[in-house]
Amino acid sequence: MMRYTGLILMSLTLLLGACHKETATSTQAPKPMENDNRPTYVVMTELNTIPFIIRDSSQSSGVTGFEYDLLTEIAKQQGFKLRFEVHPWQGLFPNLDSGKADILAGAVTYTDERATFMDFSNPHFEYRYTMLVRDGLQNKPNFGAFKGMKVALQRASVSESLIPMFGNQDKGNIVYTDTIWLATKAVLAGEADAAVGSSAPLSYYAKKYADSKTHLIQDSSLPAKHYVFAVKKGNTELVQKLNEGLEKVKANGMYEKLYSKYW
Repeated sequence: MMRYTGLILMSLTLLLGACHKETATSTQAPKPMENDNRPTYVVMTELNTIPFIIRDSSQSSGVTGFEYDLLTEIAKQQGFKLRFEVHPWQGLFPNLDSGKADILAGAVTYTDERATFMDFSNPHFEYRYTMLVRDGLQNKPNFGAFKGMKVALQRASVSESLIPMFGNQDKGNIVYTDTIWLATKAVLAGEADAAVGSSAPLSYYAKKYADSKTHLIQDSSLPAKHYVFAVKKGNTELVQKLNEGLEKVKANGMYEKLYSKYW
């Protein structure tokens, strides 16, 4: 009898020990995550460059859009992180020069003049100057045919270089706005005959507000332009990262998927 009692006690001891060991193992604290040493770059952008940058409160960054998605994919490919900050168009370039921003996004056009004080990635989008015009004006042959008519455009943008084509001598027929959307809105509201700017946002708005019966026209005498990402002059390392990432995103088919998402 004592023999069986001893066996029972021994079995209970082993069972309790096993349970204790299992419990101790299951409650061990997880190993701390390794430090994320990826560099973080600040992307500063204007908000009103739909569909390149779009306000989106559901995102932690507060924005979404074609360039947001594109830069996010480039960052994944190249192993760095991004922090997006929204800023008015006026002041973006000084913030890049001062180091407050590492990358400028939001439909930034390459120009030879800008290349003297900042560096650029390879082009990621080609566009042409376009006019969104009210119904009845779609048969005008070129931008010069709008001479003296009310033409809206974004101030301090590359579109200002076109003013000699359609502006009066005193530029009194030019409707200056803070964004390309406000230039478009001026046409929709009957405050301007045309809005001039990039084909990308204007085609987006023409499709979105198709019931307003606006039309798009282009001037064949004007060359194609390109959107790029801007970085501080001399930051060749970041330029290389952006260019390599852009090539990878194009090669793996993601660029085409993103393009189809917005156009």
